[in-house]
Amino acid sequence: DKRAVGVEFTCDSVSCPDANQSSSIVRASKLVVVSAGAFGSPAILERSGIGAEGVLKHCGIEQLVNLPGVGENYRDHNGCFVPYFAADGAVTLDPLWRGEGSVVQESLAQWESKGKSLIAQNGCDAKIKWRPDEDELRAMGSAFQTPWKEFFQDRPDKAVAIFALCAGYAPLSSAFPLRNYLGAGYFTLYPRSVGSVHIKPGENGKEDLDFTTGYLDDPSDIVPLNFGYKKMREIFRRMPSYRGEVTSGHPCFPEGSAAVCSETSEPVDLGAPDIIYTAEDDEVIDKFHRDCVQTSWHSLGTCAMKPESDQGVVDARLNV
Repeated sequence: DKRAVGVEFTCDSVSCPDANQSSSIVRASKLVVVSAGAFGSPAILERSGIGAEGVLKHCGIEQLVNLPGVGENYRDHNGCFVPYFAADGAVTLDPLWRGEGSVVQESLAQWESKGKSLIAQNGCDAKIKWRPDEDELRAMGSAFQTPWKEFFQDRPDKAVAIFALCAGYAPLSSAFPLRNYLGAGYFTLYPRSVGSVHIKPGENGKEDLDFTTGYLDDPSDIVPLNFGYKKMREIFRRMPSYRGEVTSGHPCFPEGSAAVCSETSEPVDLGAPDIIYTAEDDEVIDKFHRDCVQTSWHSLGTCAMKPESDQGVVDARLNV
């Protein structure tokens, strides 16, 4: 009946270099649970002969169950994280993230004595669940109208994106001066683009992963990212600790543009006008996101719970 009765495995030569590399078999007393995440689970199923014929045949694996949805439907929250300078007196996590010894030791001591410390948090103390209002929706243009009408419009509980304000900038590089920073993160929650995770022939007779992110394949997905950059920049420009943009982490706007990034000595007034972006500026922002969009580490979907006819892999009881 093609019921799984156990697992055949070998130890990973990287994490367990001294372990016996020959295969072993463990038999199940009740059932086998495959719980290896969005990347590992489809790979295990495909190595076991469960998946699309073309993928398995390419790897020389006999197909036992025709299940084309295995490894398909990969999804993630697309995001971007951009840096701003913070005032010298602002409290940020940058010294901790840089590993400055005295700061780390002081924070550890504070945690041990009081049970609270900056070392116990990630710096993101404020987040915004954002849905566009009518004016914002018009400003986003025609490319976003279809997903808005088909998915968001009649679901008021569904946010389009999350905006996060962070006291520090985690992706610090050696090129950054030893300063205080602020980080602006913006992440789309329901992108329409999909990718895939499959196995492919590798070296030494072992399979590698064939991973396609699919990020921004649907033209509507970049629209809220582009809007998110502008919205977050206006929020940060009005924060008391704002001291300008770190230009290397922002779009490279053309000389003479009102959107050109720079360091500054103080924030703008709350009532100051927003930055006016030209069509050329919009193209620069678009290219920036296509070059810099990143994962939110929220990968899912490659063993989807839905009908087999819709590329599903598991049923309502989580059975393959």
